[in-house]
Amino acid sequence: MKVRDLLNHIDTFAPFALSEEWDNPGLMIGSYEADVSRVAVCLDAVSEAVVSAHENNCNVLLCHHPLIFRGVKKIDVDSEFGRTLSAAIRYGVNIIAAHTNWDKAEGGVNDTLASLLGLMKTEPLDEFGLSGIMREKMKPDEFFAHVKTSWHLTHIDIYTQDMPEYISRVSLCGGSGSSFWHSALNHKADVYITADMKYHELIDASRDGLTIANINHGEMERVSLPELARKVSESGIETVNLNINALTEPIRI
Repeated sequence: MKVRDLLNHIDTFAPFALSEEWDNPGLMIGSYEADVSRVAVCLDAVSEAVVSAHENNCNVLLCHHPLIFRGVKKIDVDSEFGRTLSAAIRYGVNIIAAHTNWDKAEGGVNDTLASLLGLMKTEPLDEFGLSGIMREKMKPDEFFAHVKTSWHLTHIDIYTQDMPEYISRVSLCGGSGSSFWHSALNHKADVYITADMKYHELIDASRDGLTIANINHGEMERVSLPELARKVSESGIETVNLNINALTEPIRI
C-alpha cells in the first residue's frame, strides 16, 4: 500500500470532502508514492511523535491536527515546527492528517463522544457536533462525573446561571465549538459540552440560559483516536497508538 492508497482508504470512512474550507487535511510532508510499513496515530504532529513513530517502525504518522494550516514563509529548524519537519525528513516519516473530516465522520470524534456518554436519538448540531438524549436523566453531579470518567478528563469547568435539576438533553462539539452555543440553546440542551470557549462567549451563553461544560480540547478529541486507528487497520495496515501529549496539563494553584 502506498500513502496515496492509505489516504484513499481514509476517504472511505472520513471523506475529505467533509473538511472545512479553512482546513488542511491529507499529506503534510512525504510522498504519495511511498510504501506504507506501519501507521502511528496521534493527536498532534510534534517532534517526539515523529521520533516515536520511527522507533515503532512506522513510516506514516497520522495526526488529527494538521501540521500545516497556512502558508509557510520560513522553516526555523530550532522551532518546534522546524524540528518536526526535520525529524520527518531524517527518519523518512510521512505525516498525514484527518481533521474536520474525522470530526464530522460517521463514527468520528463527535460520534465517539456521544457513544461513550450513551446519547440516543442524536441529531446534527449545525455543521459540527451532535445533540441527543441520555438513556436516563441524571443529577448534575452524577452526570459530570460520568462525563469525566467516560472521556478520561482531568477536569471540567462548568458555567451556569441556573443549574438544571436533571441532565437529559445534551449537546456537544468535539474541540473548539464556541460558535455553536446558540444552536445548543435552540436544541434546548440542558448542557453544552465543548472546548475553548472564551470569557465573553461564556458570559453571553450562560446569561442566555445555557449551562456550559468547557473542557480540555486535546482530552476531548483524544478519546476518538483508538477508533481512528481501528478504521485505518481495516485496510490491512498495522497501526500503533502513540500516547504523546503535545501540551502538558496546566499547573493549577
